[in-house]
Amino acid sequence: MAGTTQTTDAANERQRAREQRGIRSNQRVRAENTRLPSPPRQRRPALAALAVLLIVGGAAVAALLAMRVDERTPVLRLAADVGAGEQITVEDLETTQVAAEGTELIPESQESLVVGQYARVTLRAGQLLDTTMIEQTSPLSEGQVAVGAFLGQGFLPAGGLQPGDIVDLVSIITGEGDTIVEGARVATARASEGGDAQGGTGSLVTLLVDRGDAATVGGLAATNQLVVTLVERGTPFESEGE
Repeated sequence: MAGTTQTTDAANERQRAREQRGIRSNQRVRAENTRLPSPPRQRRPALAALAVLLIVGGAAVAALLAMRVDERTPVLRLAADVGAGEQITVEDLETTQVAAEGTELIPESQESLVVGQYARVTLRAGQLLDTTMIEQTSPLSEGQVAVGAFLGQGFLPAGGLQPGDIVDLVSIITGEGDTIVEGARVATARASEGGDAQGGTGSLVTLLVDRGDAATVGGLAATNQLVVTLVERGTPFESEGE
């Protein structure tokens, strides 16, 4: 009888142990089920695409720059100042690399053709040389010099001036017009802004006058007391290629 009771107690004890383990197991499952799921790792396709674009774009820019460098050509540049009407020598020229396509710049290969030509306008060291700046014959007659001047609106004809024009130069220093040079010739003329002390608009011109008149003309032009009147539309000076 006692043996049966012990056997029953042992069986009951094992049953309770199994039930207790089942309760704890269920509690663990419920606890695990209540945990928030870990967020999935976010992928960033936009950043990856941007990185690819930057790499491709950088390569394209580098290729373009390399192509532009290859397109540069050697052209002529002034190594020294050359006055208007002066003959250009080989010592006056040097070369530099520029993108010269579609311009009037003179390539290095034509240096021999430029040497011996004459400057149509005053040329400065470092200035790129183009075909509009030179001519085959000197624009200056014996005893003439070239004088540069900025002429504001009202100091030159309304239609402007052109290379080759024949003009009279008038002084207004006394408030009354006084012709000081007759039959001067215009070597160059181009519209310009801000050429005078007041920053006005007008034209930059090069006038060919006798040496004895140069100081007077230059002084009047510098003080805005020079008026140019058109006498005759002249033929422009010849330049290379014309």
